[in-house]
Amino acid sequence: MASKAMQYVLTERKFVLGKHAGKVMQVAKPTGRRCVDFERFCELVARGTTLNYVEVQAVLNLAADMARELVAQGEIVDYGRLGRLKPTFKSKAVELGQPFNPNVHIERPAVTLLPSKQYFSLHDVSYERVDHAGHKQPKK
Repeated sequence: MASKAMQYVLTERKFVLGKHAGKVMQVAKPTGRRCVDFERFCELVARGTTLNYVEVQAVLNLAADMARELVAQGEIVDYGRLGRLKPTFKSKAVELGQPFNPNVHIERPAVTLLPSKQYFSLHDVSYERVDHAGHKQPKK
């Protein structure tokens, strides 16, 4: 896949905390982002294999479903380059001596991704400044 620069725009932001508190500073924000839908992603993955995109889609969905099932049972799943999937939930506080009812006092169980620092750190990125409308800045 050809390398493409990550586009950004400069925006003004007034800082309220830290060493720049009260100052208006310029900061870069990523832009020009588009969503690669799951079908397109599977097509791209299938290009480098003997599988077609439907088979890639089936394998990725099966892996995600199996990982979710294991995490729902309290397991931590090593999800390879992406990181680890682990269970989490919110717990209400209950006074000592009072009965703790997990069906009442535990809420919002979810799967949490503990991302791999190595995978999620982008080191091989170039940048391209664009204006707010998504057009390239003229070179000076």
